Amino acid sequence: MLRFFFLAALLLTCLSTMQCSPGVTVLNIRELPNYDSRSADHILFLNFRITGKAGGRERVELAGTNLGVGRMKNIYHPVNFPVRIKAIPRYGDVGLEEEMTFEHPLYRSAEVSDESGHIDRKEVEAKEGSLQVRMPVRPGLNALELFSVTPEKGTVKIYTLHFDQP
Repeated sequence: MLRFFFLAALLLTCLSTMQCSPGVTVLNIRELPNYDSRSADHILFLNFRITGKAGGRERVELAGTNLGVGRMKNIYHPVNFPVRIKAIPRYGDVGLEEEMTFEHPLYRSAEVSDESGHIDRKEVEAKEGSLQVRMPVRPGLNALELFSVTPEKGTVKIYTLHFDQP
C-alpha cells in the first residue's frame, strides 16, 4: 500500500514538472481594476509569459492583465512567418469566435545586420518571450485558447484562459 502511494506521488510530481497538459487559468473580469459595470464596452489586455520551445512544448503563464473602457480598433498586422501563436476567444451562446494570429515570441523572423552592414531577415530563437493579446470583452465570453502553430507539428493547444464574467 505504501509503495502505491509513493508511485502515485512520484507520477503526479513528474506530470506537474513536465507540463503534459496545457495550462488552465480562470480570470474574473469583474475583479479587474477599471471594470465599470455601467460601460457596455471593455477592452481586455492580457500579457502572457512563454518559455520552452515552439511546437506544443511551450509553457504559458498569465503574467498580467489590464482592462480598459472603450471599443477596439482593428490594428492587427498580418503574420506571414510559418511559426506563430493563434488565439481564439470562445463564446458560449454566440458564434463570434474571431481567430487572432500573433508572431511567436520564441521563434520568429527578425531583421539583423551582418558585418558588412547589410540587413537580412533571419530566424531567431529565444528561450523566453512575452505575448500581448488585446481583445474586446463581449457577452458570453467563456475562454481564450492559445495554440502553437508550426509546419512540423501543425496546430497544438498550449493554454486555456477561462473567464468568469457578468
